[in-house]
Amino acid sequence: MTKLLIRGSHILTPRGIIQGDMLLDGGKIERIDSTIKPPSGCREIDASGLISIPGIIDPHVHIELEAYGSASSDDFYSGSAAGAAGGVTSYIDFAIPFEGENMVDALKRKSASAAGRSLTDYSFHAQINSWDKNKPFEMDEVIEAGIGSFKIFMPATEGWGLDDLGLYEALKHSVASDSLILVHAENGDIVEGMRKSFEKNDRVAIKDYPKSRPSFAETEAVLRAAYLARKASAPLYVCHLSSGESAEELKRLRRAGENIFIETCPQYLILDDSLYSEKEGYLYVCAPPIRSKESTYGLWRGIIESTIDTIGTDHCPFMRKEKKAGGNSFIKTPMGLPGIGLSFPLMYTEGVVNRKLDLKGLVKLLSENPARIFGLYPEKGALLEGSDADIVIFDPDGTYEISSASPKAGNCDWSAYEGYEAEVSIEYTISRGRVVFENGKIHKQEEPGRLIPRTGSTYSI
Repeated sequence: MTKLLIRGSHILTPRGIIQGDMLLDGGKIERIDSTIKPPSGCREIDASGLISIPGIIDPHVHIELEAYGSASSDDFYSGSAAGAAGGVTSYIDFAIPFEGENMVDALKRKSASAAGRSLTDYSFHAQINSWDKNKPFEMDEVIEAGIGSFKIFMPATEGWGLDDLGLYEALKHSVASDSLILVHAENGDIVEGMRKSFEKNDRVAIKDYPKSRPSFAETEAVLRAAYLARKASAPLYVCHLSSGESAEELKRLRRAGENIFIETCPQYLILDDSLYSEKEGYLYVCAPPIRSKESTYGLWRGIIESTIDTIGTDHCPFMRKEKKAGGNSFIKTPMGLPGIGLSFPLMYTEGVVNRKLDLKGLVKLLSENPARIFGLYPEKGALLEGSDADIVIFDPDGTYEISSASPKAGNCDWSAYEGYEAEVSIEYTISRGRVVFENGKIHKQEEPGRLIPRTGSTYSI
């Protein structure tokens, strides 16, 4: 691997911003200093006037997800390449067991699918779809394989997920095994009951979707999960928080000392439910639904007040024809939005430019906090000597128009943010010292991304 010297950028380190040089070698940051003499045979990048930050870590993506009678449209190369174009140098997918498959075999299957194909580094969350006496042993085997986080789908009535007793037992075992439980928090009885009621009354049009899956179903579930976590003395990670009301309730619990980590997604901060009444509203069907404009205000308060810890994209792309095939029925429409390559440009524009969130705060959301929570820090999530050379170099004075035709779109023919003008331009993405994105183009590498082991974390920020 060729040594690489990045010259003259403003470098965001844990101790603050310094202007200087970074020497990369062997996939690591070898040295950070005001001036570094280039070694023989070293490639140099002139980054004067640009800013260097740690590579983005997307803690929530779905690549090659088989669901809804179809499969999400990105494979591990196209999805990771789209992420790299947007500054993502690591991502965490989900190993979801098929019917009759255990968690260990699901992890082996997903790992084999990703091996040698991902452009950047990756890991997985396991998913617990049922609970019995064997599940603690399965969890332990998954942890031994380097995966220390487990997702639980609380609306068990939808075919995946656990009832409350199963969730409580999983939380208890997470304490014994030093692992972390993630929840998709919605009240299954409410979600399923309202879906059946809407279907019975012929109210399954796309415009009715957000009403069929109300925000209070999420708020009730996050409070219930938090209570069970407290009783189990376990930390808890809440995925894709969608409502301002839920954010306010979790802020109250956090201030009372609850050990809860909170993730939200750009779609819940930027888009609103008026989209479901538009001609192509079917494109925006996802779970939880996109909420009202008023709801976004509470989520932004959570961002500004540091109640919300991470930004995941919940990247789950389906082609336009697959989304449209459901007709005008939200029941038949595949759920999910593309977005792995967009979290940084969207959050920089909406957070730093429009709401005066400081850059350090943004980097905590997009890189440092995911690294700390999921056992990757300080190898990832920080620009430090000895850390992995995962770096985004961007121009704060540049602009970028989001388009489904760009490298950030991956293998998806539409974007939820088509035509959006991002007020930042990513010039380089570097993954373990390899320049994977430069001058608007992806650089395919001889050495692929690696599966990252994530055991031994204290799950704290």
